[in-house]
Amino acid sequence: MTITCDLCLYNRNSDKAQFCEICGSELKLSTTFSETQDKGIQQQEIQTVIQTDKKANIIPENSINSTLITSNIVKLIPKQIGAPIPEFIIDSNNAIIGKFNREIGPVEIDLDGFYGNNTVSSTHGEIYFENNQWQIKDIGSNDGIYIKPTGKNRFGYRINKPEILKSGYEIAIGKVRLLFLIT
Repeated sequence: MTITCDLCLYNRNSDKAQFCEICGSELKLSTTFSETQDKGIQQQEIQTVIQTDKKANIIPENSINSTLITSNIVKLIPKQIGAPIPEFIIDSNNAIIGKFNREIGPVEIDLDGFYGNNTVSSTHGEIYFENNQWQIKDIGSNDGIYIKPTGKNRFGYRINKPEILKSGYEIAIGKVRLLFLIT
């Protein structure tokens, strides 16, 4: 059995490991639907667990898209070693991505100090929640925004319209790479 890291989604951590081999975050065992049935827990009880404890990490057995059912904290995790900030938490319905500019002011996700920040505009893009989904749009950057969906090997085209974000997608803001997570 292996453990998938909730932070970086690396799925080959030993079941005896306490910390992720890739990012070093603390690992938590997830409970599958079939394991809960083996323990005598019925489906009605699982629904109660999900509703009362959003950090239950229960994966439906026959789910096509087996996603973790967790709390709704939205994070951007830098993908570079030695990043000046370990994570950005998006705690409102929108966040501007860019770099601090004295004329414009601060941004919620400030990439100043990151390697490759010379490709980040002062107001590069915006992540926002609309129609029950997270989206990202470019707001006039020079070097663009690119998205790499989970399971893909390469980034897609430069976005030119708002795009839907799903947990596990990787985002390139110019040359700065970030992992989008809903935990």
